Amino acid sequence: MKKILKHLLEKYKFVRGDLNLHNRTGMLHKCWGHIFSNHLYGDYVEFGVYKGDTLAQSVLQYQQFKTWLENQKKEKEKWRNKVALGSPLNKKIFFHGLDTFQGMPENNEKFFVFDKGNFKASFDDVYKRLNSLDEKVFLYKGLFTETAKQLKNNLSNRKVSIVNIDCDIYSSTVESLSIINDYLQVGSIILLDDYNSFNADNNKGQRKAISEFKNNSNWVIEPFFSYMFSGQSFLICGKR
Repeated sequence: MKKILKHLLEKYKFVRGDLNLHNRTGMLHKCWGHIFSNHLYGDYVEFGVYKGDTLAQSVLQYQQFKTWLENQKKEKEKWRNKVALGSPLNKKIFFHGLDTFQGMPENNEKFFVFDKGNFKASFDDVYKRLNSLDEKVFLYKGLFTETAKQLKNNLSNRKVSIVNIDCDIYSSTVESLSIINDYLQVGSIILLDDYNSFNADNNKGQRKAISEFKNNSNWVIEPFFSYMFSGQSFLICGKR
């Protein structure tokens, strides 16, 4: 029955997502919808993978929109064929996930949820899970500063369309934004999963990090949409 339903959904070009979902699945559906609507080519990068749930869901949402793009090439309206055939999203994108897989690092945020060692996960389990999804997924094990060179090598001559920063604390978010800065482009989405942690205190956590990044980078950054209980997305809207 599931195979029949999948066949019908693909045949009639449905994208199986819900714009009204406020969870991470809905968040990723909106993000990939933005990317495919604008035909913005770029990789997906995630800082803070944990067990790989969000990264795996991002791959699945991407695949649904990729199926939609393929089906557009078969539409009777010729302009749709032309747009789909000319889309830069016909090229392969890569998925990148960075984590120590040892849990939260030592930090001075003084919030028990983010104590050292929390959110520990098995690299081998995550690797096996993500590499069964039929997309190119790079996993980088270690501190962000330790694996940044490897990431940058794999991003050579490439750009990023979505960066998901789910590393919770100020210092790690600052590192993430610094590492990814040169690969952003107009239209890129920045996801801050813990933007409203620390009681939404502007002087702590991801709120402080993105505020400093806005002031110090050359990017024009605007709020996009909120999601879950503390997440906030942002759009790169221009250069200064």
